[in-house]
Amino acid sequence: MLTDIYDKEPTLQLFLPVATKREITLRAAESGETIRVIVLRALDAYGIHVPKEALVDRRKSP
Repeated sequence: MLTDIYDKEPTLQLFLPVATKREITLRAAESGETIRVIVLRALDAYGIHVPKEALVDRRKSP
């Protein structure tokens, strides 16, 4: 099951400036993507390896 894969993912907690968090939240609301997907795409664009299957919204997975 797909959720089993995600249950094993480690977590990462970040403390962000309020303005940064607000901007990410607004972008998520405008795009319909999750904050997680937006952050992972940013990391990928920065050159950090992110598996392509992680760049999809898990809420929309079957």
